[in-house]
Amino acid sequence: MKRSTYVKAGVLVALVAAAVVLQVTVGLPSRDELQSLLDGLGPWAVPVFIALYVAACLLPVGPSGLLTIVGGALLGFPVALGAVLVGALLGSTVAFLISRSLGRAAVRGISNERVRALDDRVSEHGFAAVFLARLVPLVPFTTANYAFGLTSIPVAPYTLGTALGILPGTAIYVAVGAFGADPTSPPFLLAIGGLVLLTVIGLLRSRRRDPARPDAV
Repeated sequence: MKRSTYVKAGVLVALVAAAVVLQVTVGLPSRDELQSLLDGLGPWAVPVFIALYVAACLLPVGPSGLLTIVGGALLGFPVALGAVLVGALLGSTVAFLISRSLGRAAVRGISNERVRALDDRVSEHGFAAVFLARLVPLVPFTTANYAFGLTSIPVAPYTLGTALGILPGTAIYVAVGAFGADPTSPPFLLAIGGLVLLTVIGLLRSRRRDPARPDAV
């Protein structure tokens, strides 16, 4: 591989490591801190929340699920659902492009046939691979953003698969936050039922997957 490829891969690793260190040392705002911030912003509350969500998507182990629930509690179901979907799609795409531009060349230079076969398979079924991974995430959302960037999946199938795949889970997590103050309400009970269903499907899918098979996507 060319020297520039190693340099780019090194920059990607450094950026990821710096993001992890920043997250551990600085920490994340609590719900009360976030509420205090949004309350003082008036009409700018939703754009700021979206910007925070985009930033969270750039953290390799970002708390997207927790932030989704908090968004539901602070903004209400319809507003939070739209804000989270926009923030998640923008953030995941930015992380994907960062990983693609800095790390893809290094992966392409790997001579391991197994790696190449898996990459070809994932690329061939790009939309389905992303959609299923987002629908029933076996890898954390923010980690998957960078992982998909290392593959040969085109941007369009990745973006579409993400947009459609995160919709059910996002609605469920937002509903948990929005209706959590009344745990006996039908919307909250439906959200919990949906969360249990996605968890069960994820467990069944993980048992059926054989990581040794190149076509396991």
